[in-house]
Amino acid sequence: MTTEILLTNDDGIDAVGIRALADALGREYDVTVVAPKSNQSGVGGARSWWDTTVEYTETDAGYAVEGTPADCVAVAEVALGLDPDVVVSGCNHGPNIGAHILGQSGTVGAAMEASFLGTPAIAVSLYDRGNLPVPPTLDASDFAVAARVAVDLIERSERGDDGLVLPFGADVLNVNVPAAGDETAADPTYRLTEPARGFDVIEFHPGDAPSEPENVPEGWSVNERRGEMGMELRDRFWREFLRGDVADDPGSDRLAVIEGEVSISPLSSSRSITGDRAGEVVTAPESGASASSRIEQD
Repeated sequence: MTTEILLTNDDGIDAVGIRALADALGREYDVTVVAPKSNQSGVGGARSWWDTTVEYTETDAGYAVEGTPADCVAVAEVALGLDPDVVVSGCNHGPNIGAHILGQSGTVGAAMEASFLGTPAIAVSLYDRGNLPVPPTLDASDFAVAARVAVDLIERSERGDDGLVLPFGADVLNVNVPAAGDETAADPTYRLTEPARGFDVIEFHPGDAPSEPENVPEGWSVNERRGEMGMELRDRFWREFLRGDVADDPGSDRLAVIEGEVSISPLSSSRSITGDRAGEVVTAPESGASASSRIEQD
């Protein structure tokens, strides 16, 4: 049975990363590309079809959608009538690591939308340790390892009664892969990870001149202004990431990326931590009872 893949991204249908994945996956599987017409980076799981009609056009590269990555998944299922075995989102031009970054990523947003609609999904992103946080313009060869990893993870999936089952029983796999030129890329270690936490947002005002962190890769300025006049919020997570000396636990996606490994974070689209307590009755408080007595803990 041929595995059918829906391929999308957030960098746009003409991005090098999605073309590299389309070529690699197309050699093994039946691939349909449905991707944003233009760059939609950073939109998370936003859906423009709540507010407007989403237009799409068939092109030589696939279906170009005038909307978000999440829109693309909905268009594929509803407008085009596709029923893929798995959705692959990427390959993103730059890493998608860290718990709160995943909520902002259009690459991950498309994968989550697929999962909400009942299709397992793999979000694939590329990092280049010599050019972080976002690599310069790349060509298809730089995504060779990412393409190989995507094919490998699909091969590791199993067919169940209800369709394809991803490795580790995940709804979504968030995968970050080194660029082909990385010294670890010839035989990269696969590391099972969790999205890193511990974010520390700081204020930055015009005229402030915070000290530049040490060991920032050549050509990058963490203090370079982005945005209009007024207060800016900046995230120390990325400053630490650029320094490459984070104190993360061995299982964090950020540490895996720093060490040149393939980071694989299995995700659940439900985000629930109820576990085996699902279905329990929560005791309502008696009249005048304190807030601490509202939920039974035993």
